Amino acid sequence: MGPSTNVRYFRLYVLIPVSFLFIFSLITVNSYAQTTAVDDTLLPKLFDRVKNSVVQITVSGEDPRSSALGSGFIFDTSGHIITNDHVVRNRSFNDTNTNNTSTNNVTVTFLDDRSFKAKIVGSDPFSDLAVLQIENPQNQSMIPLVLSNSSDVKIGEHVIAIGNPFGLSGSMTEGIVSGLGRVIPSQNPEERPPGPELMPDEENRLVPPTSFSIPEIIQTDAAINPGNSGGPLLNLKGQAIGINSAIFSLTGAYTGVGFAIPASTIQRVVPVLISEHSYKHPWIGISGVDLNEQIASAMKLNTTKGFLVIDTSPGGPASKAGIQGGDKMVEINGRETNLFGDVIVKIDNQNVSKIDDILVYLEQQKKVGQSVNLTVIRDGKLETINVVLAERPLRLDTEPLWLGIDGIDMDAEIASELMVNQSTGILVVSVISDGPADKAGLEGGYRITDINGTQIELGGDIIITADNQTIENLRDMATYISNNKVEGDTISLGILRDGKPQEIEVTLEARPMDQRQ
Repeated sequence: MGPSTNVRYFRLYVLIPVSFLFIFSLITVNSYAQTTAVDDTLLPKLFDRVKNSVVQITVSGEDPRSSALGSGFIFDTSGHIITNDHVVRNRSFNDTNTNNTSTNNVTVTFLDDRSFKAKIVGSDPFSDLAVLQIENPQNQSMIPLVLSNSSDVKIGEHVIAIGNPFGLSGSMTEGIVSGLGRVIPSQNPEERPPGPELMPDEENRLVPPTSFSIPEIIQTDAAINPGNSGGPLLNLKGQAIGINSAIFSLTGAYTGVGFAIPASTIQRVVPVLISEHSYKHPWIGISGVDLNEQIASAMKLNTTKGFLVIDTSPGGPASKAGIQGGDKMVEINGRETNLFGDVIVKIDNQNVSKIDDILVYLEQQKKVGQSVNLTVIRDGKLETINVVLAERPLRLDTEPLWLGIDGIDMDAEIASELMVNQSTGILVVSVISDGPADKAGLEGGYRITDINGTQIELGGDIIITADNQTIENLRDMATYISNNKVEGDTISLGILRDGKPQEIEVTLEARPMDQRQ
């Protein structure tokens, strides 16, 4: 994915949690705009007004080295504290009570040195938000921060970040909003560098790896460092416009680009976390790239706006609805890309120019169980496909099922060479030793023939049906299995062997690790 192609596989960004940062990305020059004239008395007054609403959060495990340190702020007078999911999700998170609330050793400390134990009420790794509740908040001063209207946030406006960078409690930094509408990946604990903070052990994974993104992110040049995670990003009215979550950094420290989850997301997710302890995100189940001129040219499209589906999640909503991924590898600027899948150009008649448009629409407008109409370009024609949205899974690591064959799509040339009338289906070129097909008795080819300059091993079985469903190509087989089968299920394959029809029953297995790509 060279920069000249502008190919982005779902997103190139890597989330860097500020409690313990992932290292990726770009070097920036800190904006001097933050030094523009602001009343010298304003910021001290602002800090005094909000300081009692911002807290330090410490999460302790049995091993003192496993402690996590971050920030948070008061959400309501009932003692609910907002922070990042990655701040509180440590190895003890799985210790839950019957009310689905965590019993972590979490301590909330105010600037006036008041400290309280707290429980984790709910968390959502996909928005990187979590809610704590202070134990016995009665008779305590709980001053919630006011959340701003996200639509009022403008690039260039002054903001301040308050938190506990490097454990330095009550620190304040100043900057501007340097970008809006960014999309960053949800956190992936598998990518965390070695270190004592937030590191899970191998037997107790806390947050499964994800391949999802957080939309509508606010970018700021206000200095954000480890320990700022979960603290507020405030406007000059003292309103929280977002919650600090990530930075771009080569070193793990501030380089001028920080990211905050917007107040609109907080307002949508946090009340649900309080009442239901988790949040259900609507999910389509696609991956791919944004269109560009090179891809459009290769696919002979008359548009450069849209999202090319490279693959669909097995058994996911898009796969069940018939959305098709790419089926032909094409070299673009020296990189192999799987093209000729569906190109999504509209979602419910809303134009789609990139994946961000889909993500934002789903998060803002849709719920699990509702449906969307996707307008796609397929084979040069527009089609509308209805997709029923499912709940986003915690991980996308369902083991792929395996027939244990190497095969190719039938065509007229192969049919002619084999002297059969069957020009669709799958020609079994070879059978993997001791795989499901081998155990069931499927047969591969035995004679090599040159067809259009390609050496093909002919003579093997031709698969034409699966459970009496017509199979025209490898894609049909993969779709049918992913939507209808689980490990251990059987599949009845209708085949042609030496021109004669047969039925063979195959018991499906998970693909072995040495057979995955």
